[in-house]
Amino acid sequence: MKRTYIKDLTEGECLIKGYVETIRDKKIMFLIIRDVTGFVQVTIEKDKCPEVYAEAKKLTPHSFVAITGKCVYSEYVRNGGKEIYPTAIDIMSVADLIPLNAESGPDLRMDYRWIDLRDEKKVFIFKIQTAFERLAVEFFNNNGFIEIHTPKITTISSEGGSEVFEMKYFDQKAYLTQSPQLYKQMSMMAGFDKTFEICDLFRSNPSFTNRHATEFTCIDVEISFIDSHHDVMDVEEAMFKYIMKGIKQEYGEEYKKYFGKDMIEMNYDIPRIPLYEAYKILKEEKHYEVPRALKGDLDPDGEKLICEYAKEKYGSDFVFITDFPFKARAFYTMHNEDDPELSKSYDLLFKGLEITSGAQREHRYDRLKQNITENGINPDDMQVYLDFFRYGAPTHGGFGLGIARTLAKLFDLPNVKDVIFLFRGPNRLKP
Repeated sequence: MKRTYIKDLTEGECLIKGYVETIRDKKIMFLIIRDVTGFVQVTIEKDKCPEVYAEAKKLTPHSFVAITGKCVYSEYVRNGGKEIYPTAIDIMSVADLIPLNAESGPDLRMDYRWIDLRDEKKVFIFKIQTAFERLAVEFFNNNGFIEIHTPKITTISSEGGSEVFEMKYFDQKAYLTQSPQLYKQMSMMAGFDKTFEICDLFRSNPSFTNRHATEFTCIDVEISFIDSHHDVMDVEEAMFKYIMKGIKQEYGEEYKKYFGKDMIEMNYDIPRIPLYEAYKILKEEKHYEVPRALKGDLDPDGEKLICEYAKEKYGSDFVFITDFPFKARAFYTMHNEDDPELSKSYDLLFKGLEITSGAQREHRYDRLKQNITENGINPDDMQVYLDFFRYGAPTHGGFGLGIARTLAKLFDLPNVKDVIFLFRGPNRLKP
């Protein structure tokens, strides 16, 4: 008999496969069986099915089983009004006593992450992640983008050597890639015009915060023949509108069931606020001044407050912060022609958290080499990258979007750990 997923059960003979969520054994044994689509009650009457009952007595919570039987509808049964009367139970494995309970702390849950994820609400988060990436790819395919897969082992660092994991590569020194930045720029010089990549990246950042991970997944985008960083923002905004509309249509009701509220709608244009204007708004509207040491960027409190302002003023959960000082951005960023102290760059904030950095890139070889030198980097160490620009380069720019940060805010969860399948951080290398 072919397996039936629990959500697709109808009256009649069936075969389900899943794990035992709960066991109640009195005169009649009741099992709650869960699979990735839902759960159903299995009712075993000892007198009528002694062999099935004897097999079921071997079960423990979280044991995996295949159950053959008859599905019936009953007005007395919760969980959708369906129950199964089994004719056979095939035990795949009997589970040991589960080391987690409702009081378990986050570290213990991370130790047993595969058990912690046996939760329909947590499974739903990964369904949304799947939809998020699928809809992003749909958007790119619909708009003429080419998908690329850049190396994750490289001899050059996208940030000039900072926060990289160094590794031995045969008889050479190499690094795990912290960004596909340099290679996706290469795709512009190859004439690909518009490219994207969804990939895992690595950053040797010792931070213990709710927003940082040492291994994370990004959507990276690069486009050619732009006039400014605003063209890049236009693309990202259109992408987000497409993704959020699709997710809401497909999963809006389920989201409301699990989180008790409607999923956000993007029926607005994302406001764009230059950084120095944001400082002024924070001071005048929120009575907050970014610490002097962090001028050139926003601190976490500043990010939260400027997002509050954007929500109050524009009804937007997103806000672009633009035109950062050049000295605060990476060497490949382009200067602003009207004010060389500024750069043609931006961050996208979502509900108080930076989820994207983007910019127009410097495409002129001599100017780029000068940027590298001014950033204290030896141009000889970046010559492989500089060579990309020697044989013709279009104007171009792009962005990198952190998926975990985005999903954490979409679900209003406190930590990116909650939306990462297996988290990696400074003190987390297992399981």
